[in-house]
Amino acid sequence: MSEQVGYIRVSTAQQNTARQLDGVHLDTVFEEKTSAKTKDRPELQAAIRHCRKGDTLNVHSLDRVCRSGAGDAVSIVEELTSKGVSIVFHKEGLTFSGTMSAAQKGVLSILAAVAQMERELIKERQLEGIAAAKAAGKHMGRPKAAATPEQVRELRASGLSIAKTAEQLGISPATVKRLQKT
Repeated sequence: MSEQVGYIRVSTAQQNTARQLDGVHLDTVFEEKTSAKTKDRPELQAAIRHCRKGDTLNVHSLDRVCRSGAGDAVSIVEELTSKGVSIVFHKEGLTFSGTMSAAQKGVLSILAAVAQMERELIKERQLEGIAAAKAAGKHMGRPKAAATPEQVRELRASGLSIAKTAEQLGISPATVKRLQKT
């Protein structure tokens, strides 16, 4: 009996996976929250190992699996299709099953290269934005703690716990610990 397998990936733990493969019937889903720039994607590897002849691996878009290089895309598709597994990239409307023709390999390589280029362009724009903000004198990163070491020491000396001191000063317990050491 063939199975509909889904692979869902987002880059960070804060991102939502709900839109990926929404409305697609899936028997088994493999989901991970990790950047595609790394090849260490255990859930992708588990999904590939899980698929058997006659199964279909459903992926929202090519960039969910192939952003680390065009060669990755072709090798993943070839690995799956050699096992008799179909792979569907829903956003691009691409389905691969059986042996890939030279034209299919070419199209897949081009699309994967475009996805990789897109990732690199996003990173370039991000770095340019950070550099421009710094040049304009904007503070980057977390805001500085509004509390002083003296305030922390005073509240702690009055018997307040770290948690209560943090709550009263509007800072985190970790910041309380750091400030009481200075």
